[in-house]
Amino acid sequence: MRVLAIETSMGRTSVAVTSARQGEAARVKRLESVRGQAEQLIPLIGSLMAEAGLAFAGLDRIAVSVGPGGFSGIRTGVAAARAFGLAAKLPVVGATSFTIMAEAFEQGSHAKGAYGLAAPAGVNAVFCQILKPGREAVTEIVALPQADCAAFFNGKADVLSGPAATALINGGFVALPIAAPDLFPDALTLAELAPALDPARDLPTPFYVRPPDAKPQTRNIIARKDE
Repeated sequence: MRVLAIETSMGRTSVAVTSARQGEAARVKRLESVRGQAEQLIPLIGSLMAEAGLAFAGLDRIAVSVGPGGFSGIRTGVAAARAFGLAAKLPVVGATSFTIMAEAFEQGSHAKGAYGLAAPAGVNAVFCQILKPGREAVTEIVALPQADCAAFFNGKADVLSGPAATALINGGFVALPIAAPDLFPDALTLAELAPALDPARDLPTPFYVRPPDAKPQTRNIIARKDE
């Protein structure tokens, strides 16, 4: 199955495309900076497809990370995936950023028992989840203040990983060994997961955990003219 994967949920942008040929490696491109993410995503995908010599009609499906993570990044990735899917008449599937990280963590043979994943969720807040090998969720993904992470992880997970793991441990918020401290969700892992995702169940719908913090304007509203 030939898949285009898009990951934009946590400040890093990555896109990958797999090959339909046995033994041919997937292609991947990455941007490390969050700045200009929305402006750079479409050209990045175009460059990847050109290097692969592919038209969108040659794909079997598109996969996108649906979060949690940064609201703008999630919206940008999901909107792009949906647009390409609609234009090319392709199924679009979604996976959470935590599913993608858990897959990469287990591919690295780090998972011996229950493990925790932690990712930034804003100032002094963290997205948290505990899983078992096989990406079996022990808890839901939740957003917690840093001060509440000890009660969530300590004694329940054997190790901690993810983009916020080092800050939690170095800050004294969690007392666990750290594993794979550089773990981030990545499009290459998502591309590997994509064939097993179900278009009827794994929808490309943003997964925020908590409501977006953007507030609609309430001042200087222009009343709609009745027709």
